[in-house]
Amino acid sequence: MQQLNAKSLPNNTIWSTLKRFTKSKGNSSAAMKTMIVSVLVLLINMLTGVLTARYLGPTGRGEQTAMMNWSQFLAFSMSFGIPSALIYNAKKNPDDAGVLYRMSLLLGIGFGIVAMIIGILVLPYWLKSFSPEVVAFAQWSMIQCPLMVVAQINNAAYQFRGEYQKFNGLRYVIPLLTLVIIGILIMGGWMNPFTTALAYLVPGAPLFIGMTISLLRTYKVKMKDAYLNFKRLFTYGLGSYGNDLLGQFSYYIDQIVIAGLLRPADLGLYVVAVSLSRMVTFFSSSITVVLFPKASELSKDEAISLTFKAFRISTTFTLLGSLALMVVAPLVIPLLYGKDFNTALTVFRLLLLEVTISGGTIILAQVFMALGKPKFVSMLQGFGLILVIPLLFLLIPKYGLLGAGVAMLSSAVLRFLFIILNIRFNLKVKLPRLLITGQDIQWMKTMMNSYIRKKPMDV
Repeated sequence: MQQLNAKSLPNNTIWSTLKRFTKSKGNSSAAMKTMIVSVLVLLINMLTGVLTARYLGPTGRGEQTAMMNWSQFLAFSMSFGIPSALIYNAKKNPDDAGVLYRMSLLLGIGFGIVAMIIGILVLPYWLKSFSPEVVAFAQWSMIQCPLMVVAQINNAAYQFRGEYQKFNGLRYVIPLLTLVIIGILIMGGWMNPFTTALAYLVPGAPLFIGMTISLLRTYKVKMKDAYLNFKRLFTYGLGSYGNDLLGQFSYYIDQIVIAGLLRPADLGLYVVAVSLSRMVTFFSSSITVVLFPKASELSKDEAISLTFKAFRISTTFTLLGSLALMVVAPLVIPLLYGKDFNTALTVFRLLLLEVTISGGTIILAQVFMALGKPKFVSMLQGFGLILVIPLLFLLIPKYGLLGAGVAMLSSAVLRFLFIILNIRFNLKVKLPRLLITGQDIQWMKTMMNSYIRKKPMDV
């Protein structure tokens, strides 16, 4: 009997460890679970991208991207930093979280409507190389803008509430529904740029509405001190807006410029390179989700120490992943997407370096956000945006997709240098190490072991 119990002990230990891990609300557990979900989302998005590229080809993939990107780009760009402001102020003033959320919601809806109007007016002038049907569809997609801004605010609410299970669940379910719809379109023979664009845009709408209703029921509060909370949100939001806006421009500006300067097929090739290169971003994005709320609670020295530790670990893993993808890319791209996409190989390698550096920059920026100094990041990162836009317009007409890759990589390097200099001189601290250390590895082992250690069972 003792032997049987001893044999069953490892399974019981593994099962109980998994249960404790899934139920844990610690920051390291949240970061790890967010990273796991990020990997799943990346795999789903990769499969969805492979299917759409295979069935639509470079031209169709480019048309689909043009119809989708503008609503997402404008919605994120017109948030005016309110999601970050909500996290920061709700952490600093937890008693006012309900009022802050409701005020954020009102601001988000208003900004979303402004984004919708801008998109409807601008798109006919920018998408001149696309068909009138594509332009009209892109204009109709602007209806999604208010919902997308509200979704960002709801995600921020889940973050400051520590409800990462709901946060991650929504991140996972939406792309999964898109994949299911794409599968149905393929089986029904209904695949075209318009139906696939709908498959990306539609699934999130009912979920965004549902999560808003749920949070409003949670925060049944009167709008007391409305002006004070509006001022808190808007002051911090404007300060962080430049950083948020730059992040969105960095994410979309290359595709938007290519849509205006090159053919739909070129945009399709570039989108495939971008989607593959962003496979390695789950390290930085997962850590950032948890780092900002946690660092907002810490002292200056503690926030800096935690941020650089997260930077070293994330950047190391991201770089290793990027190098591995560079090696296998000549086999992977034609195998997954077809030979028509081989010409995206060179720009893909440049973009891998760009996302590695940009991911580290985003993590380092969190220390300013957490210390209530978002304006420094916004001003300094703005130089990166000032550089990348003229570079894109200068290099893309002359060198095509290669020029876009060079412009994006140059901007990423400059923004990283700006962040480092800002930490050194504006925060007036000695720069911690940038390369991973043995202590970092030991810290990772300790965090993992904290979920594995368990008092041995009596047998």
